Amino acid sequence: MKKTILFALVAFALQSASAGTTDSLTVKIDDMHCRKCSNRITEQLSTLEGIEFTKPRLGQHTFFVRFDADKTNSNAIRTRITDSGYTPVNYYHCDKTDYVYFLVPAEQATQATIDAVKSIDGVKDANANARRKSLAVSFDKEKTSVEALQTALQQKGISATLPKPHVCSEEEEKKN
Repeated sequence: MKKTILFALVAFALQSASAGTTDSLTVKIDDMHCRKCSNRITEQLSTLEGIEFTKPRLGQHTFFVRFDADKTNSNAIRTRITDSGYTPVNYYHCDKTDYVYFLVPAEQATQATIDAVKSIDGVKDANANARRKSLAVSFDKEKTSVEALQTALQQKGISATLPKPHVCSEEEEKKN
């Protein structure tokens, strides 16, 4: 009995010593619309060492990730999400913030474009993805609107258009 207890204590101590620092991240992914989208992201994240738990929230377009901070970090997670074909943006817990997803030419998905977008009054953050030809913008809906943002982008020489409805949405409409 004493040997069993001693063995259990040693095993627990070794397990505790090898456990990393757990951290979590909630990522806003505007272009994640359906279960297929979240499955693609989950599959990509599962190949990243240190991922402990993932939970998509389709209605909120967010993805919760718990991970071992000694093995991976938020930048690696965002990169994997991008590698799966989606655009991660910063997530805000503020009801005054809204998000919009624009399509832009690949050559305009640059840091210069991001800087230009961030200089627009009411914009909180922006992320561009050349591969997906996209620009995700979070903004204060009390200071600006989607239409005003699109006009401001065009005035800055950025060819931003709103995407057509997501293909998954179109498939759902055909079923009904």
